[in-house]
Amino acid sequence: MKSRILFIGGTPRGYELLKLLFKLNQDVVFAYIMQEDSHEKVKASSAIRKICKENRIPLRICKKINTESAKRVLRLKPDVAFVCGWRTLIPPLLYKRIPFGCIAAHDSLLPKYRGFAPLNWAIINGEKQTGVTLFKISDAGVDAGEIFKQKCVEIGSGETASEVYPKIIDTTLELYKEFLSALWKNALRWQAQDESHASYTCKRTPEDGRIDWNKPATDIFNLIRALSPPYPCAWTSHNGKKIRIIKASLPKKQLMYAGNIPGRIVSISEEGVIVLCGKGQIILQNIMTPSNKCVEANNFFSSVTTTLGK
Repeated sequence: MKSRILFIGGTPRGYELLKLLFKLNQDVVFAYIMQEDSHEKVKASSAIRKICKENRIPLRICKKINTESAKRVLRLKPDVAFVCGWRTLIPPLLYKRIPFGCIAAHDSLLPKYRGFAPLNWAIINGEKQTGVTLFKISDAGVDAGEIFKQKCVEIGSGETASEVYPKIIDTTLELYKEFLSALWKNALRWQAQDESHASYTCKRTPEDGRIDWNKPATDIFNLIRALSPPYPCAWTSHNGKKIRIIKASLPKKQLMYAGNIPGRIVSISEEGVIVLCGKGQIILQNIMTPSNKCVEANNFFSSVTTTLGK
């Protein structure tokens, strides 16, 4: 069966969803493509634009959808809108007048982690699992609409955000396929979110990736893996210049330091560079230098009298 679908999205996940819709021979009537910020390394908008052009889908690349544009799109009579990888508010005109609404994918188990960068925040907070939720956008609030379905995604103890993200994509595609099946069978069911369990995240900036060496090693490790490329990376300073941490690990055995200076390098070996934290140690393995060169940490640092963060 076919549905007339309005696509609103961006990011690699949105691109994979659009490919799925074409594979399923769905009637995509229009595509709003999220325009990335200049600092973002991964720019999926060009790939989404290309696949839309190949399939003769009218499109608009933008950061916000204005009311006049929404009115024009409504004339195309979409049955439903799929929102995946979009960052700004959707005009109420769309989710109120499209018959089956605007169905958004959020990479958390709502009502937990509503808001910005839920996957990154989950890893920063040391969560063992996250998930994907398909919900209906409404006036209820940010990421607060009724839920169609959600599925868990495990986060391995050492996995980075970029390693978890493919699982997020696969789960998202599964949920949208299940939504289409339920739509065609007239079997859509919705569940209200439990507000008593709601939690929220704030938008992150590159400055938020600064490492506080007074924190425990596990917290610093979580920050590093949550912000690994293509994200902006956790960072510290060395001789007044920014050093971004690409890869790190925790020692198999944490030593007890009676004399502990957070940020102090205490060992440089083939394994990496061991740095003291407020509690425990962390091993820096790969870094990006101030000149944006990716190198092994043990080839960059040379002294056990170096204190990072200064």
